[in-house]
Amino acid sequence: MKTDKKDNKADTDDLEKHYGKDILPLSALHNEYVPGSAPLEIMFFWKKESASKEVEESFFKTVEYYNIFSSRLIRIDENKFALQYCTDGVIFNYLSFTDATFDNTSIDDIKKMMVHVKTLPGEPLLAVTVISIEGGKFVGISCSDAVADFFSLILFCFAWKCIIEGHDFPRPSSQRLFKGRPVNYDEIDKKFVPPLSELNGEIQNRVILNNVQTYTKKEFFLDEFLHEIKNHARRENEKFVISDNQIINAFLLKKYHDIILPNTNKIVLRNPVNLREIHPDLDPLYFGNAFFDNTSEFTKDEIHEMSIPQIAYRLKESVTNTRNKDYISKISYLSEYGLEFKFDMIKNHSFYNVVTDIVSSNLVHLNDPESLGLSSKLVSLLYIKAVPSSFIILKEKNGYMYAEITSSYPFITH
Repeated sequence: MKTDKKDNKADTDDLEKHYGKDILPLSALHNEYVPGSAPLEIMFFWKKESASKEVEESFFKTVEYYNIFSSRLIRIDENKFALQYCTDGVIFNYLSFTDATFDNTSIDDIKKMMVHVKTLPGEPLLAVTVISIEGGKFVGISCSDAVADFFSLILFCFAWKCIIEGHDFPRPSSQRLFKGRPVNYDEIDKKFVPPLSELNGEIQNRVILNNVQTYTKKEFFLDEFLHEIKNHARRENEKFVISDNQIINAFLLKKYHDIILPNTNKIVLRNPVNLREIHPDLDPLYFGNAFFDNTSEFTKDEIHEMSIPQIAYRLKESVTNTRNKDYISKISYLSEYGLEFKFDMIKNHSFYNVVTDIVSSNLVHLNDPESLGLSSKLVSLLYIKAVPSSFIILKEKNGYMYAEITSSYPFITH
């Protein structure tokens, strides 16, 4: 391990002393695309009267189990980053609405009040915004993808909810958690936390991309429609056994690809695959980043010419190839610092391209709290931040599902 100043042995020794204790290196894959990228963001309405002190105390009790959330990013070498487990890696922002109720509160106005973190060296990597109104609190969470993926964020929020309610909860796996105690942020020399101007152009471009104006709309899917497509798929080809998720993605590709990606003839659909369900060495409660993008490519002509079952089945075949234990074992392994992706794989891996790529995430469980053991009366999901071109598949109630489509171009109604 070396730093920017090759002759500074003291810096190198200091990093090696802290490695694995209060400094946790990012995987090679996340070093390639996380610094400077947009944070994960969600917002709940918490139907519980609680003092700000209670909210904060319960949060830090949760951090005792999921200590990776109390972290900052540092640069340990040129274009190489790590998490620092420190005492001030979280921002709290408390706001209050007088005489406000849930029904007369604008979610867009609430979103504007949220504190947003930056995935940059020296910056806190998690922010909690608490807005009190009559009958409960809006809770907005902005979390760097350097810390954890969406599944880990859900586990954290579930544990936080259990702690504030006084209930027990499953403990996280120790496979990716810090082994030491948090340090004061100032204990790491500022040369490890350079300003944006000292970071490479790729990272600076990601920061600019984060500020792109986006537009969203919802598309609803009745159970009857999904059943009809499945029956049509069997009539078209008996091997076309496809899921609701694959049908929804295929439908959305046909309807929206020209609108949200107008300047390309190649469309790449990226489906994040949760490796906790596949990797032979990962604990189901592994905490950190354990997703890998499956990609399916189409030309626009193909999307226009193919039926929904044909598109859906191609997506199914592509995801099946990625959800293969042998394949996952070839590209990744569990190190003492967490899940690592092999460098040879990264050299050939393509990252999100705003011109050609759509990210599709199946987050049904986020809007179905009972599937996670959450009380549906306590929390309701109101907002999820997405990349400029994405499909987020959710579920509101029995009988229909919906997807939220995000685009950097306005949706034009013909």
